[in-house]
Amino acid sequence: MIKSRFDIRIPYYLVICIMISFVTSLFLLQLFVGMLSILWLLEKLKEKKKSLDIFSYFIMVFGLIRVIAVIFSHYQSSSVEIFYKEILFYLGFFSFVFYLKAFDLIKLRNILYVFIGIAALVALAGVVRFNLNQVQRAEAFAPYTTFASYLLVAFAFTVSLSFDIESKFKKIIGILLATIILSGIITSLGRTVTAIAILIFVASVIFKKLNYKSAFVIALLTAIISFISFNINKIEITSRIENPIYLSDRDVLYKGAKDLAFKTPIFGFGPRTFHQTFPFPDEFNDKGVGGWHNDYFQVYFETGLPGLISYLVLLILLLIKTYSLIKKNKRSDFIVDTGFGIMFAFIGLILTTFTIGFITHVVLSIVFAFLIGLLSACWNKTISY
Repeated sequence: MIKSRFDIRIPYYLVICIMISFVTSLFLLQLFVGMLSILWLLEKLKEKKKSLDIFSYFIMVFGLIRVIAVIFSHYQSSSVEIFYKEILFYLGFFSFVFYLKAFDLIKLRNILYVFIGIAALVALAGVVRFNLNQVQRAEAFAPYTTFASYLLVAFAFTVSLSFDIESKFKKIIGILLATIILSGIITSLGRTVTAIAILIFVASVIFKKLNYKSAFVIALLTAIISFISFNINKIEITSRIENPIYLSDRDVLYKGAKDLAFKTPIFGFGPRTFHQTFPFPDEFNDKGVGGWHNDYFQVYFETGLPGLISYLVLLILLLIKTYSLIKKNKRSDFIVDTGFGIMFAFIGLILTTFTIGFITHVVLSIVFAFLIGLLSACWNKTISY
């Protein structure tokens, strides 16, 4: 059992604050993750060592490869930015791994409920803004890509956790939360994220996390909300219908990737060097493109084959360990439900890596760190039974 030298309520409420601030305030998110990290740094060394596990070592390897890539970077003045722009991901990761293991199951459940509840409020704000024609694609407090990917993770847990199915009121609340979050994803008009959300929804029915009646109600209410929304705000959906094969500059990105593929396969060009290395910037319709919008391209061109291999191995490890957690645990319905939520969330994020990416994104990388920390904590609870 991990023991903190501080009153456990302090890190607990800091984690709650992080759940609240994920997309509502970048400043507060960085502040609260920073405060939690300071607590972790002040913990006893022997306790910190006890919290380390296989996930921690793989994250260390990935981080070390990025540091080495800075040393061999073609543009070190840009690459050194990772030391202050990505540091919160690593500090947040080790803090989550430590403190989530120190919390009991009740605290973990409450943290997830807050995460889902805030996501529903953010989704509702996005849908309302969309219906008021304030935005062309649903978003709230964050750009629509961050908004949609964040909601995707929350949706994975919403359809996996049992909201006390014996209580009719709590069951209705769970259905409403899932409906609002799914409506937010659909009205954000991200084709990839929407398709993945539907896949997760279907999987939740197949694996009996949602019963048929609840699934039907969620699907029906979401369809009604989306239909009304798209009839009120037709700008973007009309554009999609008129130009169904619009690639959002991805054809230019693929062209650039083909051109650079074999130029620096070992160490890459260095982290955060897209602007200096992309060969066809003038061909973008959107002059604000600042990355590959594909994590595999991003990691490969920044850190070469070692970085890409370590990243792929990490993702595969996470999926294998989550599957093992679900199969191994027989004593806690909450851990099994959480395991399904983590599995759906990981699969969702991994599928988005082909068109959006999350590993170098400030907000989504911390969400990813939280997911790994939660998986690590659930494994710890399983072993302690």
